[in-house]
Amino acid sequence: MQLIDSQTQEILLPSVEVASTIWQRFRGLMFRRKFCEGYGLWLQPCRSIHTMWMRVPIDVYFIDQDGRIVEHRLRVTPWSIVVPCQDSRSVLEVPSGTKSLVIGTSVYLKDRNR
Repeated sequence: MQLIDSQTQEILLPSVEVASTIWQRFRGLMFRRKFCEGYGLWLQPCRSIHTMWMRVPIDVYFIDQDGRIVEHRLRVTPWSIVVPCQDSRSVLEVPSGTKSLVIGTSVYLKDRNR
């Protein structure tokens, strides 16, 4: 999947994995050491995250039901708990410092093959 800016149609992240089951969301990015450039993990539904057993810091973006980025937490370190963002319905995790997304941007996922 690709993360697309709804207004400009720009590809913000070319490689986004979706975690939609309880086990996929629980595992998240645990134990991973490296990520491909432009990678993100979209957890849905999700309002809060933990970084237990993670090895690298991440940037976390909270997304509301309309696909709008409503909050972010940058450089979340391993072994942290990030409390829920009230308006969020999903969370996007990216390796820290790889992509800066702006609060208020509306985004959606698009299949890379279409």
